[in-house]
Amino acid sequence: MARIKSEDLLVRVRENKFTTIKLKGLQDGSFYLLLETVEDSFILENDDGSMKQYPKADNALTWLKRMTKLKEVMIDIEIWRSDTQ
Repeated sequence: MARIKSEDLLVRVRENKFTTIKLKGLQDGSFYLLLETVEDSFILENDDGSMKQYPKADNALTWLKRMTKLKEVMIDIEIWRSDTQ
């Protein structure tokens, strides 16, 4: 899956060039941001190219609220804190 930097994500949101923003839960309890478009999906990345992880969904929601005018975000907790066995 492709990666996207914060500024590029914010530009796509401002220009309404996306279909969905998702917070995806991970087994360790953290979350990452996924921007879905008609043509692809992008994972928000850190400056070093690694996947940006938020310790709590609220951290990502707070950032999105501060940086965008989004009113709707999907939260996917399918594997969030699930047993790894």
